[in-house]
Amino acid sequence: MKFRNLISVVLIAVLMASCGAPGVPAFEVTNPFNEPVPGKAVVLPRAVVQQFVLDEMIGPIDVVVVNQNGDVMASQTDDINGDGNWDELVFLADFGPNETQKFRFEAVNPTDMPEFTKRTNIRFARKDPPHEPAYDALRLKSTDSPTISAIFQMEGPGWENDLVGFRNYFDARNGIDIFGKTTTEMILDIAGIDGQNYHVMDDWGMDNLIVGNSLGAGAIAIGIDGEVYRVGPAEKAGFRLVTEGPVRSIIDLTFEGVPVGDRKYDLVHRISIYAGDHFYRAKVWVDNLQGDEILYTGIVDMHELELFQSESAGFTVFGSHGNQGYDGEILGLGILIPTEQFKHQRSAPESGDGVIRTFLTAIELEPGIAAEYAFFSGWEYQDTGFAREIYFREMLNKAAYKLDDSAWLLP
Repeated sequence: MKFRNLISVVLIAVLMASCGAPGVPAFEVTNPFNEPVPGKAVVLPRAVVQQFVLDEMIGPIDVVVVNQNGDVMASQTDDINGDGNWDELVFLADFGPNETQKFRFEAVNPTDMPEFTKRTNIRFARKDPPHEPAYDALRLKSTDSPTISAIFQMEGPGWENDLVGFRNYFDARNGIDIFGKTTTEMILDIAGIDGQNYHVMDDWGMDNLIVGNSLGAGAIAIGIDGEVYRVGPAEKAGFRLVTEGPVRSIIDLTFEGVPVGDRKYDLVHRISIYAGDHFYRAKVWVDNLQGDEILYTGIVDMHELELFQSESAGFTVFGSHGNQGYDGEILGLGILIPTEQFKHQRSAPESGDGVIRTFLTAIELEPGIAAEYAFFSGWEYQDTGFAREIYFREMLNKAAYKLDDSAWLLP
């Protein structure tokens, strides 16, 4: 199972009424919540988009999205499977409480697409000048910062939007860290190179989390018979840039031969970040399942803070809030899991050789089906409201309104 369908998308082909343009099919989206949902991302497969475009989409065709007021919406088309043709259209729209909006799709030549402000970014580069992309690099088998920091900028790939950034340690630790941002500009291209120290507050922000040997900000592990095995050590592991654009960016972290007890697993950890979100989204596919495995992710637990739990829009939500930033500032951390995939919550040991100091959350694993979750970060220096726990909890619960699985749109 997948992220619940939190925004009802109704496909309606109306021959004579569509966003004020006779003969052009209309696409309707309804916000089912009695609250506004700003920056809702709507993701549609190409086959669905074709139903709402009068011209057949053959060759290098892109799509402009126009709302019922004639406004062009920020959008992009993405080649998810890497075959050279785009598979999905994604666009952003702001919705009022229970509001229904109509949209028109226009097939255009890619050269005629409007330019949208870049609000997401991927960076994976070599540490040494000229800081070339490291997309073809294999994950290191070491487990220490000095080794990896001499090879890769930020110690591995990073992803960001206009509110927050994250990075992955591209070695056997496979932890995930957070960049708190005080600017909406894309900053990962300059983080940690040419003398920049992201452990010290800069004019754009800083690395604001201490990860250690925890799972940090949503890294993953596999559990069998109560034991937890970090996903990091592997026979071979790599990186794939799926897409990068103004609305969203997606990467795949790939693993072959991950040792779990006397077994080995192959898996893909897909991470996506959308403009305007305080969170990234994750999907994990695991091959070679025998039926007794579960996926663990989690929130670093180094400051003796309470872990709270709530339910929101079909998601089980966990969070912690307090002085857990790198310099002791207030930072709220949260995980949202589809309730029908959630298994249980437990705490990792405080010390040991494996995963430690983590609020662990368990997610169901099924053959061929992605285990899903989202990781949320609310930093007081990015938004002063996050200094208050009640505000953080409200924002964390509202994040569930924006999460959905676009696969249900397939006819």
